[in-house]
Amino acid sequence: MNLFPLPDEFSKNEWFVIISLITSYSVFFLPKRKFSLSMIILIVLFSATIARIADHVLAGPPLDLYDLMDSGKFEMFDIFSYLLYGPFAYIYLYIYEKFKIKHIYTFLFIVAFSIFSVAYEWITVVFGVFTFKEWKSIYSFPVYLFVTSLTILYYRFLRLLFKIH
Repeated sequence: MNLFPLPDEFSKNEWFVIISLITSYSVFFLPKRKFSLSMIILIVLFSATIARIADHVLAGPPLDLYDLMDSGKFEMFDIFSYLLYGPFAYIYLYIYEKFKIKHIYTFLFIVAFSIFSVAYEWITVVFGVFTFKEWKSIYSFPVYLFVTSLTILYYRFLRLLFKIH
């Protein structure tokens, strides 16, 4: 029994995930590090966990609104796809911190990044990473609004925890 099976053949969705991982982790390491390694690990784990929970609720039974990768069954590339959320969360928080976004601009930043997330999700659909059944990318917008807001709240909590001013 193979716990994390590989796909029978590599198709455009696996290549998309591989190229996205290489690209996003390259960008992830380019900017000057603003956060401690502990904080980065917590941000990456948080974002991957939130993505996994959302997919479990929306793509699993009883809703079964979409499939991830080639089928509804768990495979190795599902794990790889969850690794994409870490760099996005890091870059999101990096921009938030670098530009000291506050007040109404926080709301505008959340909306803008949620729109970007929906657009990126649409690209993943084109490449077959997601296969929608009863779901449309536009339905993801309120989910991204919630998740990006939650990510900022989590980041603020980490700043308090690590006593960062």
